[in-house]
Amino acid sequence: MNKGIFAALILFFAVTESNAQLGAMKLVGNDTRDYKLGLGAFIKTGFPVGEGSDITVEGGVNIFFLDSYGSADGTIMCPLKIGYRYTLNKTGQGFYVEPQAGYNLYGVTSLHDESGNAVDLKYHGVVFAAGTGYLFTIGGQPFDLNLRYETVIAHGGSNNFIALGLSRFISFKKRDNNY
Repeated sequence: MNKGIFAALILFFAVTESNAQLGAMKLVGNDTRDYKLGLGAFIKTGFPVGEGSDITVEGGVNIFFLDSYGSADGTIMCPLKIGYRYTLNKTGQGFYVEPQAGYNLYGVTSLHDESGNAVDLKYHGVVFAAGTGYLFTIGGQPFDLNLRYETVIAHGGSNNFIALGLSRFISFKKRDNNY
């Protein structure tokens, strides 16, 4: 898990320097009460496809620490997702909804067994997310305040979490209002 934490921290600092998305999240569901509040860092971009709608691509890292054994125990997930963000007023600003689907490229849960030995459980799986948020501009810079529910399905189980994020949105194409 320590290599994973180091890689996640490098990605975290790279993402914060590029003004991408940061988030706070909480694992929900069975056997999650021992997890602390998680952190996430994402790079997300969008491609306008219609009046007030974008195809989005997002890659990131989610880190959840367990209360036991300090920072050695926890879960890391690295999802890559594609989504469709639709602003309700069709302007590309204001309230929006966004379903997403993708794949968890890397996942590991590090625990200690009854004997105190470290155990790493690695997994991959399908990712589904449903989100909503508000797009706004401050000083000509686009921002995104969002809330989403996400699940990673692997090996007959799932990791589920709720995330609150704030990002400076990056777009490769200026929106044309003449759709």
